[in-house]
Amino acid sequence: RLVGLYSGGTFCAETMAIAAPVLGDMNSNEGTNTGEHVILDLGDDVYTRGRPHPMIDFRIRTERIRAVAQDEETAVILLDVVLGCGVHPDPASVLVPAIEEASAIANSNGRRLVFVGFVCGTDADPQRLSTQEDALARAGMILEPSNAASVLTAINLLEEIRT
Repeated sequence: RLVGLYSGGTFCAETMAIAAPVLGDMNSNEGTNTGEHVILDLGDDVYTRGRPHPMIDFRIRTERIRAVAQDEETAVILLDVVLGCGVHPDPASVLVPAIEEASAIANSNGRRLVFVGFVCGTDADPQRLSTQEDALARAGMILEPSNAASVLTAINLLEEIRT
C-alpha cells in the first residue's frame, strides 16, 4: 500500500486527485476512508492542537514513518519537504534517521520500503534545496521535481511491486 505523510493539505489533496483515479478510494483526513492506501495531511488541526506544525516539528511525521514501516502492507511512503523561513531549519537532519530506521525495520521483515518525495524550495532558502536533496537521496529517498511527479513515481513503483 501507499502511505502519504504530508505536512500540509495542498499537496495531500493534489496527491489524492492524482492517485485516486488509478488506485481507487483512499483513507485520509481529506476525504474518503474506504481504501487500502492512506494519504494524510499532518498539518490538519487534528494533529496540530497543542503542538507545533509539522513543517516546524517533525515528530508527528517521524513517529508515523516508524509506525507505518511496521505494517507489512506498506510498500511506498510519500513525503513532502517544505523549505523557507518559519519552517524547520534542517528537515533532512530529522527525516534521514527516520527513513534509515524505517528501511531497517522493513529489511528485518524481509521486504523493501521505498520512500518517494520532493523538496519544495530553492537554494536561496536557508535550508538550501541542494543540501536537503543530497542528504535525502543519500538516505535512499527517490526525489522528483514536484509533488505530482512524486505521486506518479509512487504509483508506478506500486504497480511494479504488485507484478
